[in-house]
Amino acid sequence: MSGITKARMAESGLYAHTTAYSLVLGAIIVLVPLYILSLGYSPAGLGLIIAGQGVFQVGLRLFGGILSDRLGERWVMQCALAAMACGSFALAFSESVFWMIIAQALFGGSRSIYWVAAQSYGTRIDEDRPAAIMGRFFGFGSAGSIIGNGGAAVVAATFGFETGFILVAIISIASMIVVAITPKIPNPSQRTLKEILSPVPKVFLKKAIVLPAILAFGTSLQMGVMGSIGAALFEEFGFLDKDAAITFGMIAMDKYGFLMSTHAIGSVIAGFTFAKFITKAGQQITYALTMGGNGVLLLSIVFIGDIFLIATLMMFTLGLAFNSGRVFNSSLTAMASLPEQRGVFMAVVGIYWALGVFIGPFVFGPLAELTSLSISISVVGILMLIAAVMTPVLFRITIPTKNSVD
Repeated sequence: MSGITKARMAESGLYAHTTAYSLVLGAIIVLVPLYILSLGYSPAGLGLIIAGQGVFQVGLRLFGGILSDRLGERWVMQCALAAMACGSFALAFSESVFWMIIAQALFGGSRSIYWVAAQSYGTRIDEDRPAAIMGRFFGFGSAGSIIGNGGAAVVAATFGFETGFILVAIISIASMIVVAITPKIPNPSQRTLKEILSPVPKVFLKKAIVLPAILAFGTSLQMGVMGSIGAALFEEFGFLDKDAAITFGMIAMDKYGFLMSTHAIGSVIAGFTFAKFITKAGQQITYALTMGGNGVLLLSIVFIGDIFLIATLMMFTLGLAFNSGRVFNSSLTAMASLPEQRGVFMAVVGIYWALGVFIGPFVFGPLAELTSLSISISVVGILMLIAAVMTPVLFRITIPTKNSVD
């Protein structure tokens, strides 16, 4: 097999299984909060249960990067899909809090190791165009999210949560086969575990990590909040009432699933257009718009999102900002690392992503209980605006350079 053919197969396979994985994850993002709310839990309870994902993501992000560098990305991605299947089966056949927390832990572990491995694999397919491949990678992933968000909303409303979770498990198992047939990309250096771990402390101290770390944290914080207490806010707006469901003939879809689908549509567009946008706008403007856009949109949803049409437009635009953050974060990280250390660099930045996923529901869920959903989400928006205002300072302090390792 020629190098060009192998690269094309690797790239096509990457897009195929990330679409399937994102479909599964998109379904979980819709099914889990609706399922928890249907059992009568408060915003604080909802946030604390979903925060179970973040606990394992923080710890396993680095572990996933180490395994990717040592054993290869494909094994790690298959383990991630297996964890997603097990967690889905657990939710399909039990309503206990214990199994809900176990399932969230499995989902969190899956997300933490899959994205590190998949991004490491993708950035090594062609070292000359990581931004383009990552843009398409997240674009295809967002397309899967659209199907997952919308499909989960339809299945939950029509057949129930149990059927939805079983379908998620089946798709996860099928995706393991897709990963298995993708070509292996040889690692430039087969290093020992000690050699892999030795640069980790230095990576945390690198100036080049600051920008992608803040971007990763802010972007995931937005999703962590909207994927947990965001559902409660839309319930407060009346979007989750049974008589408020959107119907297409015999098919019914709850409005939360529809809104999450529009978020994913925005993500698709951002994924496929990001490379061209950043070429014209430049890194600094893109960074400021991404962080500031997330903040403004969160505040807009709080204050005028009770009108469904406006909420739909805001969620679509929030998807643009969200996926721009994901793609830019990966691109900045790739530019800051050598190919043989890519997994560890991705993992270190991924820890900041995992912190956002954890802190979002864990901190702002109880805050919503103590104050209100509007105040809690507004605080997140204000924090992101502050980060956007600091963009010129951040770029003066540290601008990542290609393959900087010093």
